[in-house]
Amino acid sequence: MNSRQSVQDTPEAPQGQDAPDAPRKRIRRASKTNPGGSSNELRADVQRALAVVKIATAHQLWRLLRPEAKENKFARGALNDLARKRLAVKHGTGEDGRDIWGMTTAGRTAAKALFPDGREMGGIAPKAGASAAAGHALAVTDTIVAFIRGGTGPGVPPTGIHGDRTAPGVGGGFGRIDQWATEVEHLTPHKPTVRTDAVLRAPDHGVPVLLVEVDLDNESNPIVAAKIDNYRSFFEHVRTLPNPHPRGTLAHADWADSSRSREIHWRRTYPPTGRPGYPPIAIVLARLGPRALRQRVEALTHLTRHHWSGRHLGDGYYDRTEAVPILFTTLELLTERGPLAPIWRRAGRDGALQPLHDALDDHDGPAAYRKHRAALDAQAQAEREAAERRRQERELLATACPACHRTADRYKNPAFASDGTRLCRFCQKKADEAEQAQVAEQITQAARQHADRVETAANATLLRTVFGPRRRKKPDPEKN
Repeated sequence: MNSRQSVQDTPEAPQGQDAPDAPRKRIRRASKTNPGGSSNELRADVQRALAVVKIATAHQLWRLLRPEAKENKFARGALNDLARKRLAVKHGTGEDGRDIWGMTTAGRTAAKALFPDGREMGGIAPKAGASAAAGHALAVTDTIVAFIRGGTGPGVPPTGIHGDRTAPGVGGGFGRIDQWATEVEHLTPHKPTVRTDAVLRAPDHGVPVLLVEVDLDNESNPIVAAKIDNYRSFFEHVRTLPNPHPRGTLAHADWADSSRSREIHWRRTYPPTGRPGYPPIAIVLARLGPRALRQRVEALTHLTRHHWSGRHLGDGYYDRTEAVPILFTTLELLTERGPLAPIWRRAGRDGALQPLHDALDDHDGPAAYRKHRAALDAQAQAEREAAERRRQERELLATACPACHRTADRYKNPAFASDGTRLCRFCQKKADEAEQAQVAEQITQAARQHADRVETAANATLLRTVFGPRRRKKPDPEKN
């Protein structure tokens, strides 16, 4: 029964009515030129990816190009079609049993036209699947895929590319495949050549440049530290520019003595980082247990201390203008949780792991030190002002009047105030008036007492005049 026949007793098609047309899945059929059924767009995406990562498996291309697909059949078809055109080649089988694919010389030439900037494509990886470097190159590809697509989440099935992406701590990715380059050589005259595993330039995401080194524990700690030494030599190299003025002129001499005649070599290749120091280096470690991983990070941090520490400014702040920021993480954390999750440990920075941008930012640099010093100066100024206020308050309290307790600031005329030992003008006036009133009262009372005595004496004189002097009684002998 086709989709146009009647379907009885179904909610979608009641009895007697035709069923609606079923949606048809668009299937790209194979052709003679493309037996794998790949489209031009898909083949171009695969070419761009292989031009950057050099080698990859269909499983890796699945997650990088079409993570929403149910399987990697589309990638295998595109790779087979490119191999038929002699643009891609199978290099062998990886440790997981998956086929390893790379580009041919013709494929590299064809891929160059797919990049709008016409950038240098670098070399190819002949016979990578049969060499010991295949595991390292595939790990570099996994690193780039994790940066772009973010974390897979825990619980990824063996045949899948996604686990529980809603789990706590799982973050997304950023950037595009054309913002990456692999096996980049940094040439410095009279210095060793530094070959970087991968370079990210994503200024639109706050990462103008990030040099990525993938370490599968196949090199000793001193060798890795020596590579950081070579990076430092590359960063510190200063190139002398040609003098545009004729020899023997004053302009020629002025140009030679000026800073315009010299150019920092690494800035010819990379833009300013926007942060203090040289371009950051991210070291991605893999195939290490917890104890070995901790020991390796501690050893590399110690061996490269003179590169990342910077100049101490005081109070735990550093000037890293001429320092190399070094970050550590593991490929397992990067793949499962993504670059924007807290998975990074910056050399010299203790505490919890940080997201990429927080680890790159200089939280204890000159800018933070200036804010710290400004806060300390403001605090010291506030303490001085508080001490001055307390001193003024003590001085004012010392001028309080003993009677009314008013301080000198309460008087419009300072001459009326007290000095703390005497009364103020107003209290003194009241005290003087009270004293005068008391003296007047005493005088009045004394005058009254005197008048009373005078009156009593006058009455006694009158009585003696009328009745004579008062006679004394004779003593009674019987009573004796």
